[in-house]
Amino acid sequence: MPSPRANADEEPVKREESTLIILAGGEAQRMGFPKHELPMGETNILEWIHQRLGDLFVETIVAGRGISSSNQDIRIAEDGYSERAALVGIHAGLAASRTDLTFVVACDMPHVEPGLVSHLLCAAADADVVVPVIRGYSEPLCAVYRTACLPPISRSIAGGILKIVHFYHEVRVREIPEQEIREFDPMLRSFVNLNTPAERKLSASFDAAKSSLNRL
Repeated sequence: MPSPRANADEEPVKREESTLIILAGGEAQRMGFPKHELPMGETNILEWIHQRLGDLFVETIVAGRGISSSNQDIRIAEDGYSERAALVGIHAGLAASRTDLTFVVACDMPHVEPGLVSHLLCAAADADVVVPVIRGYSEPLCAVYRTACLPPISRSIAGGILKIVHFYHEVRVREIPEQEIREFDPMLRSFVNLNTPAERKLSASFDAAKSSLNRL
């Protein structure tokens, strides 16, 4: 299904209200501590993503297990299943959302471009899922979902099938090709996730260098 085209420099197309869902589950064994506690600048990664993207949405939900936040602009949605999987977090976030349209992002992806998110949301007029495709693979943890996805997600979880894209054949899916994604994020930084302390350090070095260039 083709997506409505928008130039990265053009004014955003008017779109319906939506909810930001940040997935904070996972054991993060390679990081050594829960990813949602990862420090980013003067705050943690959850707050960082909320500050970066939150203005695009009417609410922010963090989905996970045993999560807390002192920020009154963030709501917590506890996982409703015992399984530990991103699909369970998506289900919890969608079930708690006050809007039909949502954008889901993993908490270890701090560099998602706001312009790209706006473009994905605008592409959702006739779709239940809007998903970027990078190097031939779907990116389901940086994607748009409607609440119509709840029934097929519930069936997948009940059947023990936790791969996110498994339920896609039951809903209307719009794929956004890599070339179109690069108009909003030429380096594809939006899809870089932080799994280890070394990756976190490299990311911090990049951010410091970018900040220095911006001041020149």
